[in-house]
Amino acid sequence: MIKKLFYEDGVFFISIPAILWQILFLVLPISILFIASFLTYQDGLITKFTLDQYRAVFKITHFFVILRSLFLAFLNSCLCLIFAYPVAYYLSMRTSRFKNLSLFFLTLPFWINFLVHIYSWFFILDNNGVLNNILLNLGLVEQPLHFVNTVGAIILVMFHGYLPFMILPLYTVLEKLDKRLIEASLDLGANRTYTFFKIVLPLSYSGASAGFFLVFVLSFGEFLIPSLLGGGKTLFVGTLISDYFLVIRSLPQGAAFTFLSAIMLCLGLLFSHLLLKHFLIQPTLKATAEKKGK
Repeated sequence: MIKKLFYEDGVFFISIPAILWQILFLVLPISILFIASFLTYQDGLITKFTLDQYRAVFKITHFFVILRSLFLAFLNSCLCLIFAYPVAYYLSMRTSRFKNLSLFFLTLPFWINFLVHIYSWFFILDNNGVLNNILLNLGLVEQPLHFVNTVGAIILVMFHGYLPFMILPLYTVLEKLDKRLIEASLDLGANRTYTFFKIVLPLSYSGASAGFFLVFVLSFGEFLIPSLLGGGKTLFVGTLISDYFLVIRSLPQGAAFTFLSAIMLCLGLLFSHLLLKHFLIQPTLKATAEKKGK
């Protein structure tokens, strides 16, 4: 009985701490937040169960904020995917001698607080920062350019902050890729470009989709970067939620807007999944079907 408990059901018992962690710090808070979105408070007491909070946040202005955040998250995810793929491909396929050192430098930013990352960009993008000084010394501009408190600064810093989250899943998948498939494709007369788009890219879809969705979700809810480098001029989902909870101090409306944003986020993820599948998997399936037809 003890053997059966620890060997056959051992996986379940090992996963108990993780399950408890998820219940206490994810499921329970979300459940409380969901219930709070239907309640009305007066003088710190619950007065009634209502849908007024959802009616209050169900406005066109709120949907513009959500769509703006979805566009920003999608753009950042696409940029990270485009720039992360060559890095992950090089680390997994080309490097052997300095692979561990390269991975060390890749994970080094995680050792530094994310807030420090954001503030360090002020020294680069400020009017008297490094970038403006370089442009002025080279004679490319006559006056310092205004980089801080712009949407461009938000996109740049989000791209810098979340790029490692895209590289690591891609590297993990590409590292496990059977290199004999690439060799077979080259031996059969395919060039490297065709081999990459028809073999490597579809087989690395799981890593690309995992990194894409991870960056998408993190970018959608980001509030530090828009608040600090955006100057609070443009509202995004993360900044509006933080205003609801920390400035307005309206827990029910903040909870209602959070769940409305979550629904839109799920729709955005579904659209991104279909788009990724269309561009990464469908061309290969189509080429295979045409080849079989011939």
